[in-house]
Amino acid sequence: MEIRPLKEEERKYTYTQSTQLMAQTGCAGYLRGDFGRAELLENQAAMRRYAGRYPESAFEGNGRTVYGFRVETEKHAFLLRCDPSPGDDNFYCYCYVKELLERNIAKAAQGIRFIDSRYHELFRIRDGEKITVTDADGGKHDFACRFIDEYHTEVGSGLYHICEFAELLERNGAAYAPAKPEAGRAEEKGEEKTAEELAETLRMAPGFCEEGPIAVSLGVGTYTADRSLHVWLMEEGDAEPEPYADLTVNLAVPVPPYCAYVDTNNMPELGDFLVENNLAEFTGLEHDCGFYSYPLYMFNAEGWLHKLCPDGMAAYEQENGLDKKTERKEKSR
Repeated sequence: MEIRPLKEEERKYTYTQSTQLMAQTGCAGYLRGDFGRAELLENQAAMRRYAGRYPESAFEGNGRTVYGFRVETEKHAFLLRCDPSPGDDNFYCYCYVKELLERNIAKAAQGIRFIDSRYHELFRIRDGEKITVTDADGGKHDFACRFIDEYHTEVGSGLYHICEFAELLERNGAAYAPAKPEAGRAEEKGEEKTAEELAETLRMAPGFCEEGPIAVSLGVGTYTADRSLHVWLMEEGDAEPEPYADLTVNLAVPVPPYCAYVDTNNMPELGDFLVENNLAEFTGLEHDCGFYSYPLYMFNAEGWLHKLCPDGMAAYEQENGLDKKTERKEKSR
């Protein structure tokens, strides 16, 4: 049997679905349990080590980082959600009929459409995203939505024909729209700062030298060996900036786009500084190298790196084919 990290569109199926979705994906049920099995399910340390080999397996589940994997047989797909946190069930395994699950995922990729009572399309959202319903009194309520088929959707715990839902809300004088993303730490910490303001924040970085904060600028590029993300500091002075310290390390293991292992070995305060200033976010994954374990961070490309080092980011994205993805995304809007 082959085991691989879950794709993004598969992750939602590691939780209990509605009766309707369980039936049309052929879900036979699930198992949950604690540690005590081979390698991946042996104990917390083993699970973290195994997940560390596959950074792309990490995703947010119930407010913390969990890891998803898929195991297949000829007719069935087993989707695992692994949680090494103490005090909870450490894994959930859902069993699906492979053909039915794949068919449902493929159809759901078209998105959920919302219409008015005259069948005019108003907007679409991705399967699993939320809408905000504003009632006649101005109250707002968010509901997660799931794709059933081209004409039916689940809104919260209710199953509706898309026209039925439109007529119901219109009779009640309510309006509906895609839910706005929740204000996260990035917004709270001033993601929209100018490049000058961001650079000033970076210059106050603690712990990089015994003398205290120094004037530095940010460098971004790629490692020659595997074209992965390389982020470093340059000391500013009267002459040209000179290399000062590497924020990231190349451990010769695959990493997702915009992610890198950071050097908290030589700069213990670095992780906290990256998170507090929204420069990067800890993924929950680490990788052992020698006598030290390096944490994997996802860097804030739009809010920081593009503003502080646009040329370096352009080169990194071009070398990794990420600029083409950005162009396709812009054209599709």
